[in-house]
Amino acid sequence: MTLVEIRKHTDHTFDRQLLQKYSRVRDDYFWILRNKETLRQKYANKYIAVQNKTVEFVADTIPQITWKIKQSGKQVEDYAIEYIGEHPVNFLF
Repeated sequence: MTLVEIRKHTDHTFDRQLLQKYSRVRDDYFWILRNKETLRQKYANKYIAVQNKTVEFVADTIPQITWKIKQSGKQVEDYAIEYIGEHPVNFLF
């Protein structure tokens, strides 16, 4: 069987689940962007892990935040992880 033939016979449940997970994480990233100033007041110079528009984990480094997520029994890829800097980032072109 070629890859195309295998793909035709594959259950698309996995594809739908992956798309739903991607959509949730994308929505959480947009939530972070919309709420950056409020988040900055509480989490300046920290990494945050957001799921379902809720900050669930906070840490100083990426390894620390991923460790906290894994220790909770959850999967890192289910979270939008973002560094919240003390000052807004401005790009000049």
